[in-house]
Amino acid sequence: MVVSHERSGTHFLINSLQRAYDFPVGQLINFDQTTLNINYFEPEAVAEVLAKIVEQHPQSIVKSHHPVEFFDEVLDDVLKHLIVFYIHRDPVDVMISFWRYMHLWSWHEGPRSARAAEFAAAEPEGQMLRYQMRQRRNMLDRWAHHVDGWTMRAEGRSRIFVVRYDQLRNNYEKTISGFSGMLGPRTGSLTPPNRRQNVIPGPPADRFERPDRDALRTVAEAEVGDTMRRLGYA
Repeated sequence: MVVSHERSGTHFLINSLQRAYDFPVGQLINFDQTTLNINYFEPEAVAEVLAKIVEQHPQSIVKSHHPVEFFDEVLDDVLKHLIVFYIHRDPVDVMISFWRYMHLWSWHEGPRSARAAEFAAAEPEGQMLRYQMRQRRNMLDRWAHHVDGWTMRAEGRSRIFVVRYDQLRNNYEKTISGFSGMLGPRTGSLTPPNRRQNVIPGPPADRFERPDRDALRTVAEAEVGDTMRRLGYA
């Protein structure tokens, strides 16, 4: 199971696992599919559906953007059947990508704004609320809550493997080979996939003003600096 906050390199990791460890490409299961008919707010239902997926599709990869509290009450039971890879990314990059992504949809997916820093400081709203148990004060707080939850639950649990997007990108062979302790010997290719493969692209960047990354980082460190320092992003 590959879990992440939105726009954090989810498909880059999924594609890498499929390529390096020969997971069937056609067996990716999106845990956010309405066809699964899950009450996401009932932990036992979540565990039951995941157990059925493992039974029926043992070579599949499950993708989820849900924060850990959707699994908390049954997490150790879930981990008996699944290995969880959690990927996180620098929140400045996440916010810029997510800000553009919001403008892609005709429906109300989340807050829209003219500037990335305004988006990062906005309250979550719209369809993205399906990934929340309760409201967060802004988008950066939403990111920190997601990342803190999964990375802290990973401590002491050998079947939750935390991956940094920048390490997978910049030190690909060593990072992907390091998964063999969890998945067994690598049987596929060590050639990195295209990072944009299977990713829903945002609108063209030239539709937006160039984001002030330094200003956005200042806002991020003011809002979620503790999490950024703990993860090495400050």
